[in-house]
Amino acid sequence: MGVVLVILLMAALAPLVPSATADTVIGAEEVGLIEAGDFSEPESWQISSTAGFSSNPAEHSEGMVADGELSLTHNRPDNFQQTISWATYSVTNSNATLGEPDSYYTWSKGPNITMSGYDFSGLHGMQLANVSLVLHFSIPDVLNQDSVRVILQNHDSDKLVVTYARTFGPIYRMTNPMVLSLDGLALTDWTSLEGTQFTIDYVSTGTSDDSEVRVDAVGLRVKYHQPWYSFETVKAINTVTDVDSPVLDIGPFDGTITGLSQESCGLAPDGPAVGEWSFDVEVPPLQQLGRIHVFGTGNHTIWVLLDDAEGDYTQIESGDALASPESSQHVRVEIEDGCVSGVRIDVNDPHLVAHGHVSGSLEGLAETSYIRIAVGSSLVASIPIQHGAFSVDVPVGHALPERGGEMTVGVASRFQWSSDGTAESTVVHIQSMSITGGYSVHWDYDPECLALEDMSFNEDDAGVHLPMDVRCSDDLTSPEDLVLSATSSDPGVVEASVVDQYVRIQPARDSSGEVTIEVVVSDALGNSWSDSMTATVTAVEDPPVLDGLPLVVYVELGQTMVIDLDISDPDTESLSLSSSRSWVTFDAADDMVLTPVEAGTHSVRVTVSDGTNEVYQDFDVVVTAKPDLLVETIDVRRDGVSVTEVADGDVIEIHAYIRNEGRGVPMQWT
Repeated sequence: MGVVLVILLMAALAPLVPSATADTVIGAEEVGLIEAGDFSEPESWQISSTAGFSSNPAEHSEGMVADGELSLTHNRPDNFQQTISWATYSVTNSNATLGEPDSYYTWSKGPNITMSGYDFSGLHGMQLANVSLVLHFSIPDVLNQDSVRVILQNHDSDKLVVTYARTFGPIYRMTNPMVLSLDGLALTDWTSLEGTQFTIDYVSTGTSDDSEVRVDAVGLRVKYHQPWYSFETVKAINTVTDVDSPVLDIGPFDGTITGLSQESCGLAPDGPAVGEWSFDVEVPPLQQLGRIHVFGTGNHTIWVLLDDAEGDYTQIESGDALASPESSQHVRVEIEDGCVSGVRIDVNDPHLVAHGHVSGSLEGLAETSYIRIAVGSSLVASIPIQHGAFSVDVPVGHALPERGGEMTVGVASRFQWSSDGTAESTVVHIQSMSITGGYSVHWDYDPECLALEDMSFNEDDAGVHLPMDVRCSDDLTSPEDLVLSATSSDPGVVEASVVDQYVRIQPARDSSGEVTIEVVVSDALGNSWSDSMTATVTAVEDPPVLDGLPLVVYVELGQTMVIDLDISDPDTESLSLSSSRSWVTFDAADDMVLTPVEAGTHSVRVTVSDGTNEVYQDFDVVVTAKPDLLVETIDVRRDGVSVTEVADGDVIEIHAYIRNEGRGVPMQWT
C-alpha cells in the first residue's frame, strides 16, 4: 500500500485552545500495491476468455491461478479433415463398381474385380494422418468353403487387406460400408495413394460355389491435417480498492496561473499568448520524486527548477524522470493551445515488474501472438510470445489511480495461430507481479490530552493536583513516561510545578489576581501537546496575627514587666490592641507593659483588631509579693538565763527578733 501524507501546521492558534508541534517522521517502509501478485489467492483474480472478435468463450484457451502462479494455457487440438476418393478406372471392366455408391454393382464368382484411378488433387500439401478402405459390397450367402479376399496393390508388393471365409450368414454392406484401416499397409504419400489399386478376389473351392461377391463402390478415405487460423484471448484481472497510490496530483486550481483560464477541461489560454502555470512540489518524507506527467491536449512545454537552485529552468518531456529526485521542485507549464487537465508527479518512480516464462510448442503460433499487461485503461507492456523466460519492468506512474481510488491490473495473452492443423499446446506462466514505489511513512504523533479548564480560588485556598498520566495518551510513549512542564505567568499569585506525573497548581499566600498557567506534555521524541488556562485568585481580608505571647508570666508585685509582641496583618498596618486588665497597657512600639497592683494569679486577655477582624489570646500573670526580713537581735539562754558561752551537752534556747520591711506575710518560723 502506497501513502502520501500532508501535515498542515497552523502557525497561530486561538487562546486557550490545545496546540501541538509537528508530528515526527520516524521511518518508512516499502508497500506493495498488488497483494495478489504472488498468486497465492486464486479468488483475487477474475479470469475470462474470448474466441476471435466475438464475446463467446474460447474453446481452446483457458487461464487459472494455482501453485503460486498464473498460467494462461492454449491447448489447440488436431484439426482433421477427411475425404473419400472413389475409383474411376477398372482394368477388369467392372464399370458398375466405379464412382460413388449408386446401388449398381459388379458381381463375380471367380473373376477378379479390380479398380483404381483415385484422385487427391489439391491435397498434396496436406499432412496425412491415416488411410482407410471404404468398401460397399455384399456376399448374399454363407461361405462354407469359398472365400473373398480384398488385396491392396501398387504399394510395393500386393498386400492382403482382409479375407472373408466360413461366414455364419450373408454379409450385406451395401448401404453401411465396411471401413478397413490401411495403416501400415499403404504408403503415406499422395502420389502413391493416387496410384492405389484394389482387387476383390472370389476364391472358389470345390465344384459348386457357395455364393458370389457383389461390389457397388470402392473408395479410398484419407484423414489429413487441415491448416487453419484464428485467435483466442485469455485475460486475468485483479481489482484493488482504496489504493494508496504513490503520486502527487496537481489540479488546475493549484499553484498560480498567468494568461490562462480555468475551463471545464482544465487550463486553457485566454488569448493568443502563451499561458503559464506554476506550482511547487515537495518531496514526501524519506521518499524521492519520480516522473512528471502532463495530461491534456494541445501543445505545451514543461520546465523545472530545483528548489533553492540558481539558474534557469530546464525543459523536460512528459514522462521524464525529474533530476535530483530528493529535492523539491518548482514546475512551470507553458500552454500554447489546447487544454491541460492536470499534472502528476509520481513518487519513487513506480514500475510494474513481472516475471514468467513460456513453455510448450510455438510452431503454429503467428508473430501477432503476444502477452499484454494493462493498469487501468493504459496498456503498459506488450511482448511477443517467445519460448523461455521473460520479464517486464516498465514505469506505470501515469497509469495509477488517484490516491484512494480503484486500480485494475490486467494480464492477457492473445494466442493467434496459423498452423498446419497439428495439435499444439502453449502455456504462459507468470510467477510474480508487483508495482514498486508504494510506501508507508511511520510517524510519531503528538500526545493527546484533555483540554485544561480555567480555575478559581479564594486567597490562601489549598492547591490542586492534575493527574496528567490519566489525562494524556501517546501513540508510542507510555503515559507515565511523558515529560511534563508547567509555567505560571505570575508565581507570586499562583505557583505551577510538576510533582511526578501531576501538575501542581498552588495559590501563593496572601496574594490575589489572575494568571495564565501553561502546561506542556512531551513524548520521548520531543513531540508535544500544550494548553493554557486562567487561574483566578479572589482576595479575602485576613485577620491579624498575634505572636510572642507566653502562656504564663511571673511578675513581682510593685515591679513592671515589658513583653515584646509580634503583631502583623497582611492587609493593613493600622491595628489596635486592648487587654482585659487596666494594669496591662501597650506602648508606642506595641509592646505590652505589665504593672500589677495585687498579688496573686490573674488571667489576662489580649485582643488585636484591624477594624474588621480581631484575634485574642489569654495568658496568666502570676504576681508575687515577697517579705523583706531584717534580724535585729539574737539571745541565747540556758535555764532561762542569757549566756554567752555554752558547753557540749547543754540545753539552750535561742531568741531572735526579726523585722519585716516587705509586703509579703512571713511564714511562722520556730
